[in-house]
Amino acid sequence: MAESGELCLGIDCGTTSVKLSLIEKSTKTLVFSTSEVTNAYVPSKIGSLGAEQDVVKIFDAVISCLNRITDEKRSRIKCISVSGQMHGVMLWNSGFTFECKDTSQLPSFVSNLITWEDKRASSQFLATLPEPNSHQPLASGFGLVTLFWLVKNDPEMVVKFDTVGGIMDFFTCMLCGLDKPTLSNQIAASWGYFDCETNTWNTDILQEHNFPVFCLPNVIEAGSRIGDLSYEWFGIPKGTPILAGLGDLQCSFVAAAKEKSDAVMNISTSSQLGFLVDCEGFVPRKPEVPSPVSYFPYFNSTFLAMAASLNGGNNLKAFVKMIQQWFQTFDVVIPEDKIWSKLTELSMVVDIPEYPHNLVIQPHLCGERHAPDLTTSLSGLERSNSSLHSVFQAICKGLVNNLNLMMPVAMLIESGVQRLVLSGSVIHKQPHVTTCVEKIYAPLSVVPGSNDDASFGAALVAAKFLNGE
Repeated sequence: MAESGELCLGIDCGTTSVKLSLIEKSTKTLVFSTSEVTNAYVPSKIGSLGAEQDVVKIFDAVISCLNRITDEKRSRIKCISVSGQMHGVMLWNSGFTFECKDTSQLPSFVSNLITWEDKRASSQFLATLPEPNSHQPLASGFGLVTLFWLVKNDPEMVVKFDTVGGIMDFFTCMLCGLDKPTLSNQIAASWGYFDCETNTWNTDILQEHNFPVFCLPNVIEAGSRIGDLSYEWFGIPKGTPILAGLGDLQCSFVAAAKEKSDAVMNISTSSQLGFLVDCEGFVPRKPEVPSPVSYFPYFNSTFLAMAASLNGGNNLKAFVKMIQQWFQTFDVVIPEDKIWSKLTELSMVVDIPEYPHNLVIQPHLCGERHAPDLTTSLSGLERSNSSLHSVFQAICKGLVNNLNLMMPVAMLIESGVQRLVLSGSVIHKQPHVTTCVEKIYAPLSVVPGSNDDASFGAALVAAKFLNGE
């Protein structure tokens, strides 16, 4: 097979869906892509504060996507890279291995995935935790914070397992047939208690506070190989290189940013705005006060400056559910997709000039990591702007305004950003969001991204690995 025929597979295990991209190794052009909604949320035994997902449903979605690739294309895959929702954590036992084909045996051997949306670690609980030796402040939903909570509040669950990782780390571990997972520094940094200068866990601090450090995975640089496919997988050859699991945030940035001077705004379930810190030897320091801007490991010892908001499409989805529930009160059942379609249509209605749009909605249903007690607020509601389309437009504008408050356009310009690239499912499905971005970030050139999801970025990382870039 000629080198030009070699393919790279990128898989993204996102919060609400699995996406898959297949690219040509040499040209990095997209050959095939597909996605599948996971519907993976399951009730948590701690109630509404818990955010948990069924790992079986996520894996079934991956298999469904994989089966849509032709046998011929699967046989040409030469490298696999998996990204996924950051911060989340799941537990399993190191003696357990399974080929990622039949998921029926999984439930007995693994926990649920506890996602980044989890709120079990209250501000009061966070205050009881030891101070990390890390530039990254702690927050609810971070992997080691969740594990600390389990150690203190549900020790029976913790003692059943001896291994932890994110969903992508479990996936790559099973593909390679490894006893223990290996995390990329991107994922380790998003868990807390990780020193990015030394690329090591804060083991001394953790041991002093009775944390089970034996379960902590090894950590390597993002973009590195952790092993090889230990069996033929739906026609993908045994021995295919597997890279360490990557952050969906970083992979979305890889996919969207074409130049060093590009900033990327991604609005999907949550939302992010950030840029590459173009400063050799840059080492982030822990802020003295909570900051809306965080620094995440990227590739080749570089960092992304990111305003990573917990609020995005999840707020729009909550609004849709609210409308649906209101109608159900009157025994009227309207499917979600019909509400989405009507809202998108209404959002394109231009405001009538004689009725100024004074309605302001600050959509903070999930709070923010730097300000966990933030809640949604509404002001300026008048008879003239109380229509459904006005309210929906205000929520869309509020999501963009929130990012601008966290990372103002002036900060982007001062950092050398020349262009703002847009990506994410909300950007692609809700044109009014793009309109808001263009108005609020007017000093910058605002351009829509293409092939900009995390699975495409993961595939690009795989191609760069094979090409030695």
